Amino acid sequence: EVTVSTEVDGILRDLKVDEGTKVSKDMLLAVIDDTDYNHEVKKAEGVLEAAQSRLQQLLTGARPQEVQLAKAEVDQTLADMEKRKADMERAKKLVQDKYISAQEWDSARTAYNVAVATHQKAKENYALVVEGPRQEEIAQARAQVDQAQAARSLARQKLSKTKIFSPLAGTVRVRKVSKGEFVKNGAALFVIIQSNPIKLRFTVTERDVGKVKMGQEVSLRVDAFPTSEFKGGVTTIYPSLEEKTRTLLVEALVPNADESLKPGFFAKVVLYTGQPKETVVIPVTALLYEETKIRIFVEEQSRAKEKVVKVGSKYGEGMEILEGLQEGEKVVVSGQQNLSEGVKVNVAR
Repeated sequence: EVTVSTEVDGILRDLKVDEGTKVSKDMLLAVIDDTDYNHEVKKAEGVLEAAQSRLQQLLTGARPQEVQLAKAEVDQTLADMEKRKADMERAKKLVQDKYISAQEWDSARTAYNVAVATHQKAKENYALVVEGPRQEEIAQARAQVDQAQAARSLARQKLSKTKIFSPLAGTVRVRKVSKGEFVKNGAALFVIIQSNPIKLRFTVTERDVGKVKMGQEVSLRVDAFPTSEFKGGVTTIYPSLEEKTRTLLVEALVPNADESLKPGFFAKVVLYTGQPKETVVIPVTALLYEETKIRIFVEEQSRAKEKVVKVGSKYGEGMEILEGLQEGEKVVVSGQQNLSEGVKVNVAR
């Protein structure tokens, strides 16, 4: 059983399945409105394009036209500076002769200082154009490209999450949402059960833990189909025993193409833990347990005869008898609790 959840926020634009729908692996289940997520992808692509263009400009360096323009700006600002210097010197003489005011002299001097600063800036810009970018600038531009690529990848990933697909083949057991509903990241949408193969969970006793192997064959029967035997293979052996029962949980996968087996069925499981061998097996119900021994009754000449037996492994509803019983002897399997040695018994035909 798997719960399918959304990984993004949004409005459910479409639902493709309902309760009871059979689904295949990677089948489309639902669609979340992707308008905002498409916008985020386009925005991220624009930022990346600008960052890549900036990096390319730094790597390529200045074009001849840009060098010429920078040089022309140096020449122009130099000429302007020289003119402003001449104007300032002339104004200085004129103010001394009192032909202009002190304010006009200050204006001429300020204009010269501005021209000097402008020319200096033009020279620095020309030097940068000719020398090209520093390695630090290129490294920074590369980092900006990397960040933009990561942002685009994240935006694309979120966009892809607006389509929800089935992680496995199975049947939709529960639909938790409706079309048009707003869902948040992590909200459960569907519960899907896998029916082929179906998972079988059972326990083995502490004594048999060492005999269980991965891939080992498992046989099972269910009350719904008492004459049918189903087979599967062990897929998971849990690492620790259940403390109270001293049993180990084991899982197996059982082919179920016709879906005869349903989730929730109880099963009688047989796990063969050794090599095939000839042995004597009787129903568990025939055994009478006492503190120091295990007894059974057999029929000899229509009378009950008590025997003490030694048991081995359990096989489903059967118990292996290691000592005390011979093949072919008739075992009493019902009513033995009230029997005693020598009592006449009736053999059912």
